[in-house]
Amino acid sequence: MSHDAVALLADAPDRRALIDALAAAGRDLRVRLVADGALVELVDEGGRVVAAMQAAQKLALSAEAERLLADGIADDLPAQPYWVEARGADLPGADTAGVVGRFARRLAERLGGSVWEPAPGLDRRDPFLEGATGHPAVTALTEQAAVVVQDRPLVPLSPWIVDVLARHGRRGLRLQVVTPSTSRITHALHSFLMSPAARWVVQAPGGSYYDGFSGVRLRWDEREAFTVDGDARADGPPEAFRADDADRGCQLHVDLNVEHPADNGLVLGRSVELLAERLGGGPPAVWGTAEPLPQEWRRAVFTRTVRNRAPGRTWAAFSGPPEGAREDGVRPFAGTVRVSRTSFGVREAITFAVGYPEGAEPDLSVLPSLVGELTERDVLRTMTVRRVGGRADLTYAPHWAGLPLPVGMALGQEAVAVIGTGRALGAPVRPLPFGPPLTPAFWYQVGTGVEHDSWVRFRGLMAHLHPEGRPGAPGDAPGPGRATDHGDAPADSAPSPGDAPAAAP
Repeated sequence: MSHDAVALLADAPDRRALIDALAAAGRDLRVRLVADGALVELVDEGGRVVAAMQAAQKLALSAEAERLLADGIADDLPAQPYWVEARGADLPGADTAGVVGRFARRLAERLGGSVWEPAPGLDRRDPFLEGATGHPAVTALTEQAAVVVQDRPLVPLSPWIVDVLARHGRRGLRLQVVTPSTSRITHALHSFLMSPAARWVVQAPGGSYYDGFSGVRLRWDEREAFTVDGDARADGPPEAFRADDADRGCQLHVDLNVEHPADNGLVLGRSVELLAERLGGGPPAVWGTAEPLPQEWRRAVFTRTVRNRAPGRTWAAFSGPPEGAREDGVRPFAGTVRVSRTSFGVREAITFAVGYPEGAEPDLSVLPSLVGELTERDVLRTMTVRRVGGRADLTYAPHWAGLPLPVGMALGQEAVAVIGTGRALGAPVRPLPFGPPLTPAFWYQVGTGVEHDSWVRFRGLMAHLHPEGRPGAPGDAPGPGRATDHGDAPADSAPSPGDAPAAAP
């Protein structure tokens, strides 16, 4: 069970301030440094990790703290405050909430700032939601899963969770994140939990559990952790899974794959900016490999990070201008980008989401010109566009939001060449061509994302383009999802545990 506290500070914490705050947290606890001091653990006499504190991060924008914590929490702080997060485990006989709270408050008293502590929302009686492991974020470890309990209103892809993926995901363990039904998750965490190797476990009022994406009821298993409760299938989803008024907006989701020659002068991120400017109305603001996203968006810095991690893959999240800085025509957007080497060059697998409030409609007329520009730049591989119901702020509640409905699909010149221009032209959905007539790229407009038969047309299109049903063929795109899986993330862009940075938080 998590007890979280965040100190937002006006000044960077120095050694004296940290020692004083650790002493205030608990004088009877022993201090242990991990990952060259990037993490500080407080350990009791029995060797149990009672609490852990991350190294301070300087945020590029104070609005990032307001996005993840609370409106106005950074009003009296500098434009680039320092974020220090502490987390305590739920242990018998230990006041872990008090430990992390005292630590954060003492830092704020010495350095100026504010403290955020969430009100508890989980029923803490279940024994598998208590305890500690060798990792400060993992409440329980089974043969097949690492269980992270997050009791906060908005759950981000925190460095804690990234490190769990790095340590346990590479050993083949699944990630399970447990939240109350009142919690939401960010777009970045949503991208990870949509992976087949992860699960969003939601505690309903009354203490039962269900899958946050499908509503399927879950039960605890000593070997698998949370798994589908076959005995409760006939009961259907719990009442808490029903959509509420906040879910009545919509989102446009784009999955874009582009590929570049491996050139020493290559600067990555232009396709991210193109999506942001065409669909969101402005450039990305911040990015990072965990939330809060601490760095200002700069393509050169992003490219340097990728080069430093090569030949390994790099996964990162980005988001658009904060609410207070949005001009007319700029909408909230967020996304992820995964960069990897291929036999042909460097590939960017990008997910992009833009939100619309109830009554607002996406401007789909920009999609063909987007395909045209990507074709002109000779980077387009595939692109799929879908519309899904949900919150305009791009957070996700554990409610039913309907199936994602296809809008269209683009095939780059290489994909068309593999399929054959004649077959691609003869598809049941008439394509719009771009580029040279002999080596075209195609945009297939399936619908507007509201027609209930659009999946029928989309499947017909895919059956025509790939009559043999070859897995992994160019242009393969997601289906509507199954009741027992985790939604519709395409295999080419969904993050995997290996994408997580190896460094500890």
